[in-house]
Amino acid sequence: MHSAMKTILIVDDDFAVRTMMKIVLDEEGFEVLEADNGSAAYSLATEKKPGLIISDVMMDNMNGFMLCEMLRRDPATREIPVILITGAAQGFGAWNTEQAVKYFEKPLSMHDLLIEVRKRLQ
Repeated sequence: MHSAMKTILIVDDDFAVRTMMKIVLDEEGFEVLEADNGSAAYSLATEKKPGLIISDVMMDNMNGFMLCEMLRRDPATREIPVILITGAAQGFGAWNTEQAVKYFEKPLSMHDLLIEVRKRLQ
């Protein structure tokens, strides 16, 4: 498997949530990158080209929707699949129809998330 396909970028301003996801994904053999806001995540994504991005929606600085928008505008990151995690399912609108974007609501089931991660990285 190509190394970038095994790399996952986790974006969440909550250190505890990032750490929980990192532990689970590490155990599954994925290389995990972390960012605590959307702009840091965008920089990392353009530099490292991860195989998948898991992002919280509600963050200061640049939220998950804005991050998706920037990733989609950039030819270098346009194809990276994104899993968005949110505490509230409102406001998805057009993003719900976006093939590359999948939603999970909090509290997060790590089991369901792993199934989706494997599916996205095949």
